[in-house]
Amino acid sequence: MLRVDLTVALERTFALRSFRPGQREACEATLAGRDCLVVMPTGSGKSLCYQLPALLSDDLTIVVSPLVALMQDQIDALIARGVGDRVALVNAQQDPDANARVLERAVAGELRLLYVAPERFSSPGFAERLRDARLGAFVVDEAHCVSQWGHDFRPDYFRLADAARYLGVRSIMASTATATPRVATDVVRRLGLSAPLRVTTGFDRPNISFAVVRAAAHEKRALLVEALRDEEALPAIVYAGTRAGSEELAAHLTEELGEEALAYHAGLDRGVRASAQRRFLADQARVIVATNAFGMGVDKPNVRTVVHATVPASLEAYYQEAGRAGRDGRPARALLLAEDRDKALHVHFIKRDELEERAPARFVKRLAEASDEHGRYSLDAASLARELGLLVDGVRALVGH
Repeated sequence: MLRVDLTVALERTFALRSFRPGQREACEATLAGRDCLVVMPTGSGKSLCYQLPALLSDDLTIVVSPLVALMQDQIDALIARGVGDRVALVNAQQDPDANARVLERAVAGELRLLYVAPERFSSPGFAERLRDARLGAFVVDEAHCVSQWGHDFRPDYFRLADAARYLGVRSIMASTATATPRVATDVVRRLGLSAPLRVTTGFDRPNISFAVVRAAAHEKRALLVEALRDEEALPAIVYAGTRAGSEELAAHLTEELGEEALAYHAGLDRGVRASAQRRFLADQARVIVATNAFGMGVDKPNVRTVVHATVPASLEAYYQEAGRAGRDGRPARALLLAEDRDKALHVHFIKRDELEERAPARFVKRLAEASDEHGRYSLDAASLARELGLLVDGVRALVGH
């Protein structure tokens, strides 16, 4: 184990005089080569738990993150700390030659932190090339994405346990702000964490004032305008349930507030979405009305209000979205507008999820029925998805299960 005074290293590298709860324990475990599960609230310093050990080590730490924006934010912060020459990212938006040069630097031992997207491990030759580097920790950021019980499950995360084993890393760290006990247990199992240190510091965000208001559909617009009319309520994020709803509410708020409200959803052109996000982050527009597509990768410390015009699909999703308020530590507000029909809608989704719980057994049975005498089978993913009542991504996840 590397012998180092962590408090001295913390001040020298990050200009911080003391660790927040859980950080020192996670750093010590990683430096000792022990697997670790870190569950900390948004804004509590999860990234430091792997960044500091990586910068103190001679090995390369791989950080798997779902969005380029998340990776770039962390790299920009490290550049500001004067250690930008030891960190880099590989992603599909970069020129292939630039990605190749980054891998060359990683193999040559010039980097301490390499950020990659989970789908990168499906690229031919990527893991093989990375295997030539001197590897330390393998970090899975937003680790709830690996769990089928998580609110933001992603099939690409299924391959990460195999990737870590193939690379022969010293340890694995799973990091998330939103993991119920069930999700945490599933993450440990799916990533193959061995006797991990579990660092859980709670979910309390004392600077956020939470409120739930029961309102009929026709009352919500007036309540929204009232909630956002005060200058101290801005900047604000409003979560709408549908794409059409986000555009309608944005137009209504623009008219009523006399201030431009931007719409954001996955159906908009990529350039339009990027422009909306950029303007909101720069305070050029102070209200954005979005679906849950406006999620991970949004790091705006001074959001004063988050309003949900509809009830989210899960408590974890609500916590993460509401938690975008008050990341600067100042007082903020999270307002949930609920109506009676929300319950019926979510009961429907719960019943659908119960069907999906039985999907693996039905999937295996269907494969057995379709296989020939040699155990081979040929099935169309879209047709199988319809038959099982799943999305195509769900079928792909079962294939990788």
